[in-house]
Amino acid sequence: MLEELNHSGYIVIKRKVGKRKTINCRFAYEFKAGVLYIFAFEDVPELSGSKEVLGTGFNGIDYFFFASSEITDNWPEKHPKRVRIDYVVKDYKRDAIYNQAVFSFDELQYLCPSASIVEEDSNHNVTFLSERKELKSFDINVDNVPCHVCFRLRSEGKWGFAKTHMTAITDLIINFPETSDYDFLKKIYLLVDMVFAFVCNRRNTTCLSMKTIGKCKDVVFKDGKLVKEMVPHTCEIYFYDYYREEPEDQNVIKETWWANGFLLHIDKLFDLVAKDLSGIADKNGRGTISIESVHPSLKRRRKIDLQLSLQIASAFEFYVRKYLPNMIEEKKHHKEIKLVLEQIYETSKGKKKKLAKNLMDHVVSEPALEDKVWKVYNGYGKWNPIKPCISDVWFKESEIRELGSEMNQWRNDLAHSKRKYIPNSNTIRAVRLIEHLNYAIVLRQLGYDDNEIKEILSHVLIHENFDTRKDTRDLGMFLN
Repeated sequence: MLEELNHSGYIVIKRKVGKRKTINCRFAYEFKAGVLYIFAFEDVPELSGSKEVLGTGFNGIDYFFFASSEITDNWPEKHPKRVRIDYVVKDYKRDAIYNQAVFSFDELQYLCPSASIVEEDSNHNVTFLSERKELKSFDINVDNVPCHVCFRLRSEGKWGFAKTHMTAITDLIINFPETSDYDFLKKIYLLVDMVFAFVCNRRNTTCLSMKTIGKCKDVVFKDGKLVKEMVPHTCEIYFYDYYREEPEDQNVIKETWWANGFLLHIDKLFDLVAKDLSGIADKNGRGTISIESVHPSLKRRRKIDLQLSLQIASAFEFYVRKYLPNMIEEKKHHKEIKLVLEQIYETSKGKKKKLAKNLMDHVVSEPALEDKVWKVYNGYGKWNPIKPCISDVWFKESEIRELGSEMNQWRNDLAHSKRKYIPNSNTIRAVRLIEHLNYAIVLRQLGYDDNEIKEILSHVLIHENFDTRKDTRDLGMFLN
């Protein structure tokens, strides 16, 4: 994956000597697994307080290193300076501007298979089509910048005297107005990374880099002279997350299902995530989708721990407030009690007035989590039930209330740090039920019908029964 970027090189620092003279100081560096080691056994004030480092590998390639935290000025005497890097630009050009990002990673190939660009006749002769094929395209805004997204199929190959190798490839291409803003380019990467984390139901996809295409100034021979002009330029940006788990192996990734169903309304999923990244608020406030409740990896998806239990429960509460009709019903007796409290509030002072105000705010309270689960599942008011999206093989209607109550008790124990509730075989099933409801709510918001949602859930989520004979020891994770 990112190991191919590990390399050694040198950093050139321009340092003033006297009033007018400057010299170039060179310091060796080694870049390994997202960490930049600078071999400068003296203070380098030119780098202290900076987040950016320009380097040149011993292979002659220029690199731009960006650290999320400023480089501190406490340089070690006998050890290299260690800087954790957020992203690296390979083949960096200082004056480059970009207008296109291209993604091609393993999960993308299996989610949007490129088989349709390959044809086979009755004699089993295989033909790779030379024309590029567009699967889907749409427009979105990222930070108020218009972007065009396109899923595209293509073929490429290598010709040789002994062997000729052809490959069908799926690309995800995002076009945008020319820019040199790397913060914006990082948001383009995060957009794709988050979308496919939701699609795969795990955050450790192989979406770790993107190719950026644009142009830069270079010296060219024109009309018998050497002149500077803008020429095409391509570079690769690699992103590092210290807390990201290692990607799954190919055997796991190959099981990623054919996502024609997901592709149907994936433009709306891109739009939801783009709004979050852009900090855009609607009438219900900021936030549209909870990526934090997506599992870090396949292993963590099978073993739901304390953190994920809280995040999945919190995501459910958020989606209910964000996308569903109001569950709070103010009845006649609520209004009568409010009128009495308002009179007390108007005629009182001090603590009594404060207490009356507090009681007024809590006359009508939200339903308990178990009641919300039932309402989401069985429908209420203008909300159509999620029940048609949930197979009886996964969760029977007769156990929905019981699992909702289980999740309610477990969530309260975690939220208030009581550490009294002992999880049982139903606890994991309850968390999985909430996760199914979360995905179903979001997918319905995106425009999928109930049959499409049911099909997506059958491939994306884990819904098999919890086997206490096999997985009893996994419950210990809840108590860690």
